[in-house]
This record gives sequence, structure tokens and C-alpha cells, in this order.
Amino acid sequence: MEHLNKQTAGKKKKTLLIVAIVLAALLLIAGGLGLYAASEIGGWGGDDSQLVTVTVEKGASTAAIASALKEEGVIGSKTLFRLYSKLNGGDGTYQFGNHELPKKAAYKDVIAALQQTAINENVATVTIPEGYSLPQIAAALEEAGVCKGDDFLQALQTGRFEGSFEAEVSDSPLKILKMEGYCFPDTYQFEKGSDPAAVAQTMLAHFDSQITAEMRARMDELGMSLEETVTLASIIQKESFTNEDMKQVSGVFHNRMAAGSSLPMLQSDVTIVFLRAYDAYGIPYTEEQSEAYNTYTVTGLPIGPVACPGKAALEAALWPASHDYYYFVTDADNNYLYAKTFPEHEKNVAQADATRGK
Repeated sequence: MEHLNKQTAGKKKKTLLIVAIVLAALLLIAGGLGLYAASEIGGWGGDDSQLVTVTVEKGASTAAIASALKEEGVIGSKTLFRLYSKLNGGDGTYQFGNHELPKKAAYKDVIAALQQTAINENVATVTIPEGYSLPQIAAALEEAGVCKGDDFLQALQTGRFEGSFEAEVSDSPLKILKMEGYCFPDTYQFEKGSDPAAVAQTMLAHFDSQITAEMRARMDELGMSLEETVTLASIIQKESFTNEDMKQVSGVFHNRMAAGSSLPMLQSDVTIVFLRAYDAYGIPYTEEQSEAYNTYTVTGLPIGPVACPGKAALEAALWPASHDYYYFVTDADNNYLYAKTFPEHEKNVAQADATRGK
């Protein structure tokens, strides 16, 4: 009996030893895996001087991107990168094209780099500032190598585009460029040598996406058409420096339009000055057409927009500041001086002129 007890005790010790060894091994493996994961994710031992080019195909999945990264030596584990990308919100944010990355890079740096605009010699990035007119946009596109400016303008003038708003744009012969005002200002990426009509479609579709149901409802409330809204917004855009200025300036123009025969004209200089961009580009127009835009001679709004307004200007046109001003002028420091009466306005003009040394 005593002999059996000794055998049992020996077996227990042996079992405990085996369990201890297994646990130690598992801990070592876990520790090793943890150390590997930390090293892999952190990019330990990476060399920023060894840059490689990784190509991300348009619409590529994170799995495909991970394969490309591993193939170039940027990462060591496709599985770990996919998991890290998913947990850190990287999926679906990567930009297609060529990216230069160091070998064995930290995952956070890889993700940040892939989210930036890719290096692609055949892709041009074009920024269209708010308030640009179509001739200015055409010049920017041609300078970037996207397409010929004349072809872009011709496509806008004669093409038919997919968009719910196109039927709302008048084709009056008094308009110089029919689609002025409707190419939404933003930063775009186009392939060099793109089809001008496709470029125009992209910009017009972007504009269409900015016109919300709430804005449509507000137009109905004010009794304004889309074209009237864009026309007013284009004037506000060119007359203003900040979003707050836009609301105040919009209030002045709304007050004038509501005043009727007592103040029939908006009298905005930008409806004359905008033609300089047309002249610089060589866009022909008749005297009758130029007069149709001149708010010192036409009653109410001009025949169409004078520039392409941004979202803030469109919103300001629909939600103006409420006040009793009918005039404004800016001084040399871009301060706005508002007035309720013309005599007050004359004083403000003199004050503004003084800041310019007149």
C-alpha cells in the first residue's frame, strides 16, 4: 500500500512538472507573439531611408493592400495589418495610386501615408477656389493638364448632363456661358487628358449633391428658383470675405429686392468686374449680354450667376441676416460699413476712401 502511494505521488509530481513546462512554454510563446506584434505594429528596426513604392489599385480591399505592402517589405504580417486597419478605422479610407513608404514602417504611419493623396504622375489635383468663374476654372484645368480649357467650356455650353437640376438652368441668349455658377468649387482629382465632358459632369454632379432638401424647401418658402438662388449666391460670394459677412451682405440684397421700386437695382460692382476674367480668357460677348448682368442697369437679379459659389454662399443666399441695411461698403482693412439710408452710405464711402488714402 505504501508502495502504491509513493507511485501515485510520483505520477502527480510528474504531471505537475509537465503542466508547469507546458504553461511556461505557452507563456514564452505568448510573450514572443506579443513582442513580435509590438515590434511589427511599431515598426521597430525600420529604416526611413529605404523607400519603396506601393501601388494601391482603385477600389482595392484592405486585404489586397496588405498583400502589396508585405510584398514590398513595408509590413511583415498581412493578417496583423488587416486587423490593425479594421480596429483603427483605416478600411475604406486609402487613396488609390502610388505611395512611397519606408520598409518595415509603423502601422500608424503606413495608414496615415495611404490616406494621403497618392503620387500618380497621370493624376492631376486641381483646387477650384470659391468664387472662380468658368473661364478661370477652364484655365486651371488646362494648366494642370486635365483637358483643354476651350473643350471644357464647349462641353458645358452644348452638352447634356445627368443631373436633376439641369432643366432648371435657363438657356437665355443673353447668358454668356449657360452653366456659369454650377461647377462646384472644391479640390478634384482627374486623370490627365480626361474627357472634358466627364470633367464637367463630375463638377456639376458635385454641385447637385450640395443642394439639400432643406435648401429646396427654403427656396419654395422664399419664392426663389434654383437659378435665382445660385445667381444671388454668386454675388454674395464675390462681395464677401467671411461666412458672417456673407449673411450680412445677403441681408442687404434681400432688403433691396423686397423694397421694390424704391430700390430696384442691387448695384453690385462684381456684376461688372466679373467680365475681366472673361476678357482675359478671350470669351466673346455682346454689349447686350454684358448689360444683362450689370446690376446698375437691370432691375433685381442679373440674367445669371457671375461665378461659382461655395456652400456657405448658397446657404447665405437662403438664410440672410435680418437687419434694416440697404447699403454697404468695405474699407482698406476689409471692414464692412453698413447704412440704412443713402446719405449714411455716402459718409461710409468717404470713411472707407480715407483708409485708402483717397
